[in-house]
Amino acid sequence: MQEMKSINNTQIRLRKRFNVEEQGFWTWLSGCTMVSNGNLMIADYWGSNVIMEYSEDGKHIRDIPCSGIPFDLTVIDTDRIAVTYGDSKYVDILNLKNTTVENKVNFDKDCYGISYQDDKLFISSGGIIITDIKGKVLKQLRVDCGTYLETTIDRIYFTVRRDHTVHCIAMTGKEIWVHKVESLVDPRGINVDDHQNVLVVGRDSNLLTVIQHDGTASKTLLTKSDGLDKPFALHYNKDKKMLFLCNERYSAALYNLE
Repeated sequence: MQEMKSINNTQIRLRKRFNVEEQGFWTWLSGCTMVSNGNLMIADYWGSNVIMEYSEDGKHIRDIPCSGIPFDLTVIDTDRIAVTYGDSKYVDILNLKNTTVENKVNFDKDCYGISYQDDKLFISSGGIIITDIKGKVLKQLRVDCGTYLETTIDRIYFTVRRDHTVHCIAMTGKEIWVHKVESLVDPRGINVDDHQNVLVVGRDSNLLTVIQHDGTASKTLLTKSDGLDKPFALHYNKDKKMLFLCNERYSAALYNLE
């Protein structure tokens, strides 16, 4: 069971900032994650058909071929990630070791944010669609889910852009709490730390905000003066206690979160 902790004690420290190589005419860093060896995976939705892999010190390692232009990604295990492809309306399972597609599942609507939890995939696609690894639909939650979502063992978190809110629901879809942050304009990437506090970026307000685990309070951790420039994608690694943040254009940063 995760230990609850007040956000008053949350501190953040820059570890590394680096620029990401352009893959196309423009750059839109739409998804990011960290695999078990500590390497960083980045999706560029205005790039080419690759997932970019970087080391923790910001060095480009390789471009991993994928089946389309990727939007978001999530780690399944040491060898596999699941990738969404936005308005191409599908998700696939990509083997990182041999760079092959193990499974592809088509959907009726665009597929954006994705999260893996307990042998299930949670996909933002006209609500939240829950599938097994083979792509069998287990449940559909008819909620007004934004672009991104995140999961823990018993909760789902997502943002709603139009009213600056972050939502926490049970796996059944029942609402647990809603927290509104007026200063959080165009909330995008969302993640949860090891104390169940919620981290979310505001693209147009250039903010990183942390929301207390019970939804009762929030505070700003980073602003434009800290290097945020249209922050978009976010990933927190609980083992390393590291936060990986991608600005929409070109730059990314790693932080220690305590």
